[in-house]
Amino acid sequence: MYRIGVVGAGGVGQKRAAAAAAHPESELAQVCDLDLDAARALARQYGAGVADSWEELVKAKALDAVVVSTTHEWLAPISAAALRAGKHVLAEKPLGRNPDEARLAVAAAAEAGRWLKAGYNHRYHPAILKVRQVCEAGELGPLHFIRGRYGHGGRPGYEREWRADPARSGGGELLDQGAHLVDLSLWFLGDFARVSGEVGAHFWPIAPLEDNAFGLFATPAGQVASLHVSWTQWKNLFSFEVFGRDGYACAQGLGRSYGPEMAVVGRRAVQGGPPQEQRFDFPGEDRSWDLEWADFVAAMATGRPPQAEGREAVRTLEWIFRLYRAAREGRSVGVGES
Repeated sequence: MYRIGVVGAGGVGQKRAAAAAAHPESELAQVCDLDLDAARALARQYGAGVADSWEELVKAKALDAVVVSTTHEWLAPISAAALRAGKHVLAEKPLGRNPDEARLAVAAAAEAGRWLKAGYNHRYHPAILKVRQVCEAGELGPLHFIRGRYGHGGRPGYEREWRADPARSGGGELLDQGAHLVDLSLWFLGDFARVSGEVGAHFWPIAPLEDNAFGLFATPAGQVASLHVSWTQWKNLFSFEVFGRDGYACAQGLGRSYGPEMAVVGRRAVQGGPPQEQRFDFPGEDRSWDLEWADFVAAMATGRPPQAEGREAVRTLEWIFRLYRAAREGRSVGVGES
């Protein structure tokens, strides 16, 4: 039974705590949050203890692993401290405000011989898993390109929240929801060779941060991921489309405000005309958090790497910051540039 500590009792921390408590091989043992009432409420729900500080929690000898569900500025330092204290760590994406911060956490994991997993739960959504299954089975043929769109409209006062503070967030919408699309594209296509694009603040007064980002990522083989993320989408949207020589597959919706989750698989008609399409609906509860947690527990139990291991998260951050540079300098930025 793995004993788990959670730093950060907000919305995502609550999801992590629920997943840890529901798994047969883990239990929530300690919670910490700057809001002591929130920490107590979450701990009480699962019969866990409350730590007075994150420093106290990560050093607790009774813990096997730590979940870091904080704002961006604390992800890397708390993760590194927990790893140095001998704990496995699941830290929320993007793992740090920039690649350098994330690299510090990855180095701490290597030195400690512990797993560092980044929280990219979108990999575990059933529609994404269906698209992945179709691709791995070769049903689409060689992959040609990806088209990803992800966005929402914010809410009154969004420009005053922590995500709009560069010192706390490290980036805008590209580093927020965009990290999921970049991670998924790398997962499907492998590494990129270059990126170009644009970022900007079109509505929210948050410059130098961005509320929209447009990226064109290309692999060494010429496959392309065209990604757009937006805080001015207004009506929430998630769409991830993969196109190959023989067909296409699309995951759309994440449930709730993003609409019903479904996957559509289309196969090109050799004789021309409309393709054959098959639709897969996933109307149930979002199980991505539980599936992601199961992957983390399996990594601790077996010693095999978890998905979205720390070095993968660093690579995602590197490509995000190359896009920032490409937009700033008005050119394509390659793999050898930071």
